[in-house]
Amino acid sequence: MPQQLQWTDAEARLFLQAIKTVGTAGGVLSLESITLEMMEAIQRHVLHSSVDLESLEIRHPPDYPALITDRSKREQLIQILVLIPYVDMNVDPRMVGVVDDFASFLEIAPQTLQDLHQVRDNHLRRLLLDYGRRSMGEFLGLDTPSRFVRGVITAVHQAIGDASIASRYATLSTFDEGTLGHTFFHWYRDRGWALPGEHKSTSELLVNHDCCHILGGFNTDSAGEMNVAAFQAGLFTDGFGFESLLEVILDFHLGKAFSTSNSIIPPKTGQFIPDAAMAGYEKGLACSVNLIQDLDFWTVADQPVAELRATYNIPATPGPLLIKP
Repeated sequence: MPQQLQWTDAEARLFLQAIKTVGTAGGVLSLESITLEMMEAIQRHVLHSSVDLESLEIRHPPDYPALITDRSKREQLIQILVLIPYVDMNVDPRMVGVVDDFASFLEIAPQTLQDLHQVRDNHLRRLLLDYGRRSMGEFLGLDTPSRFVRGVITAVHQAIGDASIASRYATLSTFDEGTLGHTFFHWYRDRGWALPGEHKSTSELLVNHDCCHILGGFNTDSAGEMNVAAFQAGLFTDGFGFESLLEVILDFHLGKAFSTSNSIIPPKTGQFIPDAAMAGYEKGLACSVNLIQDLDFWTVADQPVAELRATYNIPATPGPLLIKP
């Protein structure tokens, strides 16, 4: 599991200077207010520092290899820098060029950087195909041809209707109030969703994602989807979580209808709120289990959500246990 890295004050300043350098395209552009909000959120939830942002000067990529040598810190820095061109909703090629320079000098080239290039060049259909292929393995566990075929067959079968699967999930209504299972059942019913195995269900493939919503305390509106995606970005060690965050940013911040449909979940713009998203990311980093890949729902369905949050080291979540849609 990823862990919250410990950045020194000097390193935190370098991190924030890098964000400012990207956000201004190396000093060419004015810093947008939302980019400043992003810097404040990063400082609060990632760096845990108190750098005076008003006094920051830009600092160019060639300075960084000698100053940030830890590879994990380099990776986190680049993943955050990749987000910056999206934040002001423009994906300015000049900003992308500065991100490329940082990645080159720090010798870090995550998949999200290639995704950024695809967005810059408006190759969204190609990106969707590539992302879909990777998500089958990383997000849904369908990482071999045989598993993929079985997964698709199972999903179609459950969407048509599988009485045995549906009846098992229906028993969750009898679980004690406050347990993951009871909360899961009413989470679905409150939203008018079909349980796995019921006609027109999304099958069991999204159960763990929905558990991230419940355990992390995120709603299912566009803001909640944005913040749970940021939470998931903190769960993955290989950077794939940042790809899932990118997907939601394209849908609900840039309004690109990347993976949404107007008839199901309409795309929106301006839904990336830096502080809320980075708070979600901080929760994901704190979590001791990759809930997407490693949670066994039926093993813990009878356990209280509050206890599971403590077990998995998920920070306390204000508000009701069962969030209403």
